[in-house]
Amino acid sequence: MNYYSTRKKKVKPFDIPAIRLVFKLFIVLLLFSVSRWLIYLFNEEFFHHLTLLQALNLYFSGMRFDLVVIAYANLPVIIFHCLPSKVIYNKVLQTIFNLYFIIANAIIVVFNMIDVIYFRFIGKRMTSEFFQFFGNSDENIWPIVGQVFVDYWFMLVLTALFVMVLIVISKRSQLKPDQAASNSRWHLTQWLSLLFFVIVTPIACRGGLQNKPVNMSTALKYADSQSVPIVLNTPFTIVKSSTSQALKEVHHYTPEEMDFSPIVYNLTPNRYVSDSLGFQPNLVFIVLESFGQEMITYYNPYRRYPLTPFLDSLFEKSLTFNGFANGRRSIEALPSLFSGLPSLMDVDFTSSAYFGNRVDGLGQSLKSVGYHTSMFHGGNNGTMNFDVYAKNAGFDYYYGRNEYDNDDDFDGRWGIFDGPFLQYCIRTINTFHQPFATCIYTLSSHHPYTLPKYFEMPQESYLWSGFEKTVFYADCALRDFFAEAEKQPWFDSTLFVITADHANTEHYLSEYSNIWGMYSIPIAFYMPSQIAPMRTNELAQQVDLNLSIMSALGVNDTVFSFGRNVFDSLSEPNAIAYINQTYLYSNGVYLVQSDGDNTFGVFNIQRDRLLDDNLIDHIQCSDLAKKMKERIQEYNNRFILNQLYIDKEALHEQAEDTIHNQSDLWQDTQEEPAQSN
Repeated sequence: MNYYSTRKKKVKPFDIPAIRLVFKLFIVLLLFSVSRWLIYLFNEEFFHHLTLLQALNLYFSGMRFDLVVIAYANLPVIIFHCLPSKVIYNKVLQTIFNLYFIIANAIIVVFNMIDVIYFRFIGKRMTSEFFQFFGNSDENIWPIVGQVFVDYWFMLVLTALFVMVLIVISKRSQLKPDQAASNSRWHLTQWLSLLFFVIVTPIACRGGLQNKPVNMSTALKYADSQSVPIVLNTPFTIVKSSTSQALKEVHHYTPEEMDFSPIVYNLTPNRYVSDSLGFQPNLVFIVLESFGQEMITYYNPYRRYPLTPFLDSLFEKSLTFNGFANGRRSIEALPSLFSGLPSLMDVDFTSSAYFGNRVDGLGQSLKSVGYHTSMFHGGNNGTMNFDVYAKNAGFDYYYGRNEYDNDDDFDGRWGIFDGPFLQYCIRTINTFHQPFATCIYTLSSHHPYTLPKYFEMPQESYLWSGFEKTVFYADCALRDFFAEAEKQPWFDSTLFVITADHANTEHYLSEYSNIWGMYSIPIAFYMPSQIAPMRTNELAQQVDLNLSIMSALGVNDTVFSFGRNVFDSLSEPNAIAYINQTYLYSNGVYLVQSDGDNTFGVFNIQRDRLLDDNLIDHIQCSDLAKKMKERIQEYNNRFILNQLYIDKEALHEQAEDTIHNQSDLWQDTQEEPAQSN
């Protein structure tokens, strides 16, 4: 008998299938976590409030959410490696599962890598609405995507390196046929491995042993709302947002306890507007793409380059406010501007389950009193559903793209350059009967930040970023627009309202690189014959504009809006927004951060623009917390019940129930908040 032929082969630990599986999953966790960490490294200015040690702590906390995604993505691979059968050594099956391992994990890593760049545009992790944007056949999105790849080519290189590592690891950890695959010890090892992963994998998928699986709001246990993107990962936020789009009914207060309603009755102005109007003014409502306060020298006299000389001079002759956007993206702007609806969901209104709800719009209100209403946008027809929402809000939609045969008027990717587009707007407006109400939405300061070939930049512009150059160009286009508009007979009887769809995505000043400054936009009213120039520094938000415009135009109607009339001295300045599972609410002095139930942040935004000093242990701001909860309650419940409009016939009946006159709500805008003991 040959002794050597019967001697048991010594089994190396790495030959055990479960050990190889753990090794593969560990490498995936490492790669996936690093790809999540890049959002901090490439957007460090947004997280300037964190020390490196704090950021590292959040990085390791985020592995809890990484494990959820990795467990789900690799479930077939886990089961295959633990099967107590020699079928796991079949070469065909190994090839199939290795390919699955590479593709599945490459996909989840790629989403993190995409968000490293996409984050700087929206200030949060990507959600499921991202795919609805790509699914719109009317969007001219692919040329822009191509330009993004050119601009951020280094991310393609990094992504390729990550995928190469996955390929190498998959090859190095392939299962090798084991002669002992038929003996009892091997089978026992496989059964124990299967039992272990049957217990551990569901725990990983749930994110722990707590009563409920982790969700996006769980991240707030580890990080403040501004730092949440470091903790979360993109596949997690995409999946969770797609399964949690429905709003939940909120019942913080009874109708008798409510002091807020979005039904506003009296729009008669008692400040800023001349008493001797005597006619129906026209309206030109200009929405500037990505024009945050940070880019405008009027708001920042000491910024490094004066990019907006025309706007600066115009604002000096206007009534201006400390503007606040109610969203971070263009698609969130129109519901706020036209219908007084802030963006307080994980998805935008047009992508939500409530897009079929009836809404009131500024255009509808103005049409009812004889206005010709219109909206102009230089992008493709159907861009971001602008045409649909504009029409729902009562505006005829003009996109103007078919008006040009000259290729030099197009940026080649997205739409018409602001210069020729604004001149087209004037020519078309001249055909409207008066009074008219027109919204003009500019485009050129949108990525990919291209300029007309014929436009000459000043000599010092070689130091400017691409975005700064387009801001300067847009300012020049506005200068030419107003120069031509001044020649028209309707100019002196027209109210011009200037604001932005959202703030800029590139930040240069630290006070704007935080969860408050990232919403700062201009708001200005220009009509020297009726509105005296004044810089108020008073807080005003986008949702204030639909009813404030009607008040300035002398249209006294009942209006639906979550805002207030800035021309009413009794209305209290306030602003509300939602990002990273956090509600923001402010009265212009204090900023409150909450998950909707509990307050976890209080900041004095006048003294602490960097948001470095959380006062939650010293000041509760219970009055502001109540006002915020009232708005959340009205928002959620009205969306669910399809009550985003005014039923004029039932108005008196509603008034006896929960509706209150907003003009009686606020008396003192500078009242100190409640102090904690």
